[in-house]
Amino acid sequence: MTDTARRFWLWHGLLPAALFLPLALLGQFSGLDLTVSDLLYDAERGRWRIGDTWLTQQVLHDGGADFIKLIAVVVLLGLAGSWLVPRLRRWRRTFAYAFLCMLLGTGLVALGKHYSNVDCPWSLQQYGGDRQYVPVFSPRPADMPRGVCFPGGHSSGGFSLFFLYFLFLGRNRRLALAGLGTALTVGSVFAATQWVRGAHFVSHDVWSAFICWGIALGLYVWVFRRQVWPVS
Repeated sequence: MTDTARRFWLWHGLLPAALFLPLALLGQFSGLDLTVSDLLYDAERGRWRIGDTWLTQQVLHDGGADFIKLIAVVVLLGLAGSWLVPRLRRWRRTFAYAFLCMLLGTGLVALGKHYSNVDCPWSLQQYGGDRQYVPVFSPRPADMPRGVCFPGGHSSGGFSLFFLYFLFLGRNRRLALAGLGTALTVGSVFAATQWVRGAHFVSHDVWSAFICWGIALGLYVWVFRRQVWPVS
């Protein structure tokens, strides 16, 4: 492995894992998840302090989801157009990479939600629901209904934009960092929207970020392999 490849995996593989995984584990095993939700829930009134307001529901949740869908449609149209418009042909691989990042990032998180069997905060007894709290990866009572709340689905749409960072990596450092900041900002805003509504714990969205980063990184190495390991 060349020095370039070592530096690449240090900054894009080891360092993100060293940041994401401890945060995800800390959220659950230190009680951070419950602490944050406790602060956001008004136990006396039996409701979430912000909850389903116009801003959180219509704008940040519904509007946010539509915004991500719009980006995906534009990217998909660009990909389809690359077979029809000669000038777009050179961008085919770029469009394909961006679309796959969005499709696989959100798709893998959705698949995890289906099979993980984890509840949302609003389903728990301490937050007005009817289920007991069961930590992620812990045995669950057989008579409890299935949970479909892990990882965080809404935030995965924002974090799937990590492709913006990798598209500019090696070409324009400022644009690459701007792309990274955009994905982190949109994903974090979407995540916080779900926390205040009682739809997710903090660790749920940390896992979504980690999954979407892994997808973007893996596809980048596959699609743009020569940029990671230059051919002599």
